[in-house]
Amino acid sequence: MKTLFDFITHVKGVEYLIAISFIALYIIYAEILKPKPFKRLVETAREDMEYIKKTGYRETAKTLLKAISAPFVALAYVIILPFSFLGALAIGAYNGLLTLGSRIAIFGWRPTEAYLTGRKKKEKKEAEK
Repeated sequence: MKTLFDFITHVKGVEYLIAISFIALYIIYAEILKPKPFKRLVETAREDMEYIKKTGYRETAKTLLKAISAPFVALAYVIILPFSFLGALAIGAYNGLLTLGSRIAIFGWRPTEAYLTGRKKKEKKEAEK
């Protein structure tokens, strides 16, 4: 260990190993103090084996593969997330450009100001008189 970072990383690693060891030893100690140690653990293991035999090993293997693939799916999600963000930004920019283009192309025309009733012709005739 030549740097402070190496030293702290090593100390933290040992610290975590000690903490996990104490937790595991406490669970074993608490089980030993019971009248029938590890009874519930053995019952649960038997129930699990019966379920595996009932459903078949193939289903259990599929479930295990799904559990093992979970970190890789999460990694793929993290990798794809920036690209989906950029796609959302591109779609938003495209929609903004379309909105801007439609405002420019319409020239501010409003149906209430349209001369559909011939008002413009009447104003020209009045101006000629």
